[in-house]
Amino acid sequence: MLLSAVGYRYGWRAPWVLDRVDLELRPGDLVRVGGYNGSGKSTLMRIIAGAHLPRRGTVSGRPDRAAYIPGQLPPLPFKAHDYLRHFGRIRGLSTAEADERILDWLERFEALSYRKHRISDLSRGTAQKIAIIQAMLAEPELLVLDEAWTSLDTSGQGTLDEVARDTARRGGRVVFVDHDPQRLADDATAAHVLRDGALAPASAADFEAALVTIDLENAPDPWPGPGAGRLLADGVLRIEVDPGDSDQVLHDILNDHPKIHVLAVRTVEGRRTQAEKQTGEAS
Repeated sequence: MLLSAVGYRYGWRAPWVLDRVDLELRPGDLVRVGGYNGSGKSTLMRIIAGAHLPRRGTVSGRPDRAAYIPGQLPPLPFKAHDYLRHFGRIRGLSTAEADERILDWLERFEALSYRKHRISDLSRGTAQKIAIIQAMLAEPELLVLDEAWTSLDTSGQGTLDEVARDTARRGGRVVFVDHDPQRLADDATAAHVLRDGALAPASAADFEAALVTIDLENAPDPWPGPGAGRLLADGVLRIEVDPGDSDQVLHDILNDHPKIHVLAVRTVEGRRTQAEKQTGEAS
């Protein structure tokens, strides 16, 4: 499967979210894609899966059996087993074949007791397991995982890891996005980072623990609060904080500093503050 000079934008006058993306996926590949929030990762995942058509460039050689799993299944009013059986039939399975596979997958994901529950009544984690099972019923040759581990419990995350490995081992192609820097680190055959609309080879640092960057207007320099601050050319102060501290930092800014304007908040993978880099180099 080959993506050649793929570009995408949401409207004729909108900026290009993706530009000149090239990617080759061979049987057995297990490929990771990283990049900060808003860089276009989900758009790229949908194009790979066939849910979006590129605005320019080409996609060729996509396998007939492709599956896309996002991070959340909508709260549908159908019972889980009925929903899965319906999709099994769409994928060409007989009722008996669909039921056999459904029960096997439900058991594998420890969700057998929820088969008669409405999806809208399930927890997000259990509903996500139903989304994964739906995608796996036809044994896809292309599996696209767009933060599909989101909301899963530890057991479910481990099972999805196994699903990704098994799909690649039997000759399928797997492409995934996830915020955990260790996700399938020893199994990935390639890793790329999406920057400025294009893919580039990723280094280990590109998947280190993420930081949250917050762009501020009318903020003091040097920054007195938590995190590391640096002044940008346009007078905006950018601070970098750990994801676990970002909510509290934003809360404090909004409540204690009414003259400071929050311009942007985003999660950036593979970024470390200068102090952290120096500590790492010293060790």
